[in-house]
Amino acid sequence: MPVYPPSTFLALAPLALLQFPVARWAWFLLTGLLLVISAGLILSVCPPQYRWLSTTLVAFILLTAGILLVLGQPGVFAISLIIMGCCLFLRGRLLPLAALLLLLSLAVKPQIGGFIVLYLVVRGIHWRYAAVALAGAGALLLCGSLMLDHQQKSADWRTTLRSNLTSTLSPGGSADPRPQNFQSIGDVNLQTLSSIFVTDARKYNALAYAGFLLLMAIGVVAMVRAPRDPDAHFLALAVLSILTLMPVYHRFYDTRLLLLSIPAVIIIFKKRRLLGFLLVLLTVLATVSVQYRIQMFLVQHGKWQSIIANKFLLILLLRQQNLELLLLYCLYLVAIFSLRFQQETVVKPDPIAEAAVPLQAR
Repeated sequence: MPVYPPSTFLALAPLALLQFPVARWAWFLLTGLLLVISAGLILSVCPPQYRWLSTTLVAFILLTAGILLVLGQPGVFAISLIIMGCCLFLRGRLLPLAALLLLLSLAVKPQIGGFIVLYLVVRGIHWRYAAVALAGAGALLLCGSLMLDHQQKSADWRTTLRSNLTSTLSPGGSADPRPQNFQSIGDVNLQTLSSIFVTDARKYNALAYAGFLLLMAIGVVAMVRAPRDPDAHFLALAVLSILTLMPVYHRFYDTRLLLLSIPAVIIIFKKRRLLGFLLVLLTVLATVSVQYRIQMFLVQHGKWQSIIANKFLLILLLRQQNLELLLLYCLYLVAIFSLRFQQETVVKPDPIAEAAVPLQAR
C-alpha cells in the first residue's frame, strides 16, 4: 500500500523509463551494489587493529540482508546511501557526491536518515553540504507534491495517503503494533512495547513518544558532552542509528542501519573489551528476527494465544529484538559517558597535586 511521500516517486522516476522486467533487475542490482559499497566504506573507516571483527560483523549483516533485496524494499536504498554519505562526510572526501547521496536517501525514506543528517548540521561536520542535502530533499518533496496536485488523476493524493496510513495502523493492518496482530512480530518501533500495556491507540502512541523523547534527551546530553573527534562522531552515529528506529513504524529489516554502528563497536571493543563484546553480541542479535521464528513455533504448536496473554512472556519471547535495541542504546550511552570521563581524568591534571611537586622536579 503506497505510504511514501511524493519525493520518493520523483527520486526514483528514472526507473519508470524502463520496462518492468528490466526495471526490476535494474533495481535489484542497484540496491545490492549500493549495499555492498556501503559495507566496504564502513570497513574502510573501522580501526584496522580489529579488522577481523569488523569484517565478520559486516559480512553477517550482508548475509542476512537478502530479505530487503527480495522484497525490493526502498529501505535498503535509503540505508545504503545514508551510510555512504556519512562515511564520506567523516573522511572529508567527495563532499558534493556525499551531499547528493544524503539528499536521495532523505527523499526516498526521510525517516531513515533525518536525525543523522541533522546531527551533521548541528555538529558542524561539513554542515553546509549537509544543509544542502536537507534543502534538496525538501525541494524534491515540494516539486513532487506540486506535480501530483496538477495531475487530475492524482489531485487528491493527500486524502489517499492519509487513508492508506490510517488503514495500515488500524487493527489488523500491516503497521498495527498490537500483540494480537500476527504481523507486528516484525516491528521494532516502541509502539510494539507500549501497546502491550495499553490497548488504546492514542495512549500507546503517547506512551511510546514520551519514552522516545526521554531517550532522545539523554542521548543529546551524551552527544553534547562528547568531544569533537572522529571516535565520538562514530559513537553518536551508532546512538542515532538506533534512535531512528524507535518513534515511527519500522520493520525488522530496517535494522540493517546498524551497519553504521560497526565502527563504534570496534572503537569500544578496543578500549573496553567486556562492553565491546556485549555490543557485538547485541548487534548480531538485533539484526535477525529470532522472535519471528519463535512465533512460528508457538503458532504451529497452538501456544501463541497463551503467550500473548502473559505480558512478561510476550516481551521475553516475542519482543526480543525491541529489547535488544533498547539495551544497545543504553550501552552506547554508557560508553560515551565513561569514555568521556576517562579522557577528562587523563587530560586534566590535578592542580593541588601539581602544586605539591617541587619546581625542580617538574
